[in-house]
Amino acid sequence: MDYDEDDSFDEDKDVKPIIFPSPTAKTSESIDLSPSLRGNTQAETPVPQSTEINFHIRAGQGELTEQDIINEEDVDVCDKNGLTALHWASAYGQYSTAQLLLKHGATVNKLGTEEESPLILAASGGHHEVVRLLISNKAEVNHVDHLCNTSLMYAARGNHPHTCQELLSHGADFSLVNLNDDTAHIIAVDNNSTLAQTVIENFIISRLEATTNP
Repeated sequence: MDYDEDDSFDEDKDVKPIIFPSPTAKTSESIDLSPSLRGNTQAETPVPQSTEINFHIRAGQGELTEQDIINEEDVDVCDKNGLTALHWASAYGQYSTAQLLLKHGATVNKLGTEEESPLILAASGGHHEVVRLLISNKAEVNHVDHLCNTSLMYAARGNHPHTCQELLSHGADFSLVNLNDDTAHIIAVDNNSTLAQTVIENFIISRLEATTNP
C-alpha cells in the first residue's frame, strides 16, 4: 500500500473534502473558511453491497490488482457520489493503484457530483507524489469545484507545503478566488497553515522578482 503524509484507510471516512456553506456568506453557496469548520468531514459509511462499491474501497485501500482492473467492465465506474476508483486512490494517497488505473485508461479529469477531480482529492490530503502523477497525466491544475475551490486552495487549507510547491511549479494560479473571494494565500493565513503560506509567499516573491529583473 502507498500511504502518504500520515493517512490511513478508514471505511467510515467520506472521501470528499467537505467544505461547509457559510450562513453569513454573501451567497448561499459561499463557504466558511474558519478553522473550526474547514476540513471537517461528515462520516458516511460506504456500504459494500455491489462489485462497484468493493472496487472503490479496494482502490482506497491500495489493494486493487491489475487483474481486478482488467475484470472491471468500466474503469471509470462511479460510486453513489459520482466518484471513480481513481478518486478513491487519489484521496487516500495510493500511488501504485492510481498509476495502474491511469495505465488502464482511467479518466484523470473525471468529476464527482460536486465537481471534485482526483487532483483536488489528492491535494486535499497532501499526497504530493500522487499530485505529481496526476499532473503528468494531464490533470487540470486550475480546475475548480462547485464552490470555485482549486487544488491549491485545498493544499493550502491542509498546510501541505510539498503539495503546494508541486502545484505551483506546474502552473497553479495563486491569484484565483473562490466564492468567498479568498485566494489560496488568504486561506493559508486564515487557517494558520504557516508552511503552506511560506511556500506560496516565496513563489509570489520569485515571480515578482522575475518580472522586475528579467
